[in-house]
Amino acid sequence: MPMSTFSLLISMGALAGLAMVAMRAPKKLTTRYVDAGLVSLVCALTGSRLVFALINWEYFHLHPGEIFQVWLGGLSASGALYGALTGILILKAMRGFFLGPLVDGLMPLLGSLSIAAWLGCWSEGSAYGYPSTAWYALPASDEWGAITPRVPVQLLGALLTLGLFIGLEQARGWLRRPGLAASLGLIGWALILFGLSFLRADPAQTWQGMRLEAWGVLGVAGIGLAGVAAVLLRSRLNSRREMI
Repeated sequence: MPMSTFSLLISMGALAGLAMVAMRAPKKLTTRYVDAGLVSLVCALTGSRLVFALINWEYFHLHPGEIFQVWLGGLSASGALYGALTGILILKAMRGFFLGPLVDGLMPLLGSLSIAAWLGCWSEGSAYGYPSTAWYALPASDEWGAITPRVPVQLLGALLTLGLFIGLEQARGWLRRPGLAASLGLIGWALILFGLSFLRADPAQTWQGMRLEAWGVLGVAGIGLAGVAAVLLRSRLNSRREMI
């Protein structure tokens, strides 16, 4: 079976992300961080597929053998993030990683994979925008192959994600508290997906008028906010100890 464009782009995104993880890791811990990246990738793929199967359980409970056949298509962005975070917590518990530095060190994976996924969706005709006659509309196909000018959701997603992670990289000097950059990255990433969900026209299940994926990324934003609060609280407590 030939590799699809989506799979090729995701593979390239994973390799680019792992390379950046290796370059940014402490010199003596490069191998550990790359191994952690690989574990996170496996957990992200598992979580992505499981959440997609749960959302579409009406189909998958009749075809359970297809749940882990990821090459058939069907992944969840928020599920991938939850899976990766689960893998990171497992690594912290089993291999003694410090959580803040680890999530900061693995953030390049989130950026490169997200950009690759948006571009892959553009090439494969998924996560497409509403038809539009505006000047910014671009020709894009849907899942049936029909090409029409649409709001360029996939391209916007890739560009906004690129801008977010470039901004985080530029701000590394100011975001020195472990875990702060990653927490802000999660919030920004989630808000991009949440905002763009209102411009998407591909079929999806909804709840309370919003796509289920939008609710999922709001949960990710909540995790990011909790991370920011934890970092600031830890910093405050450390400052108090130093004053005593």
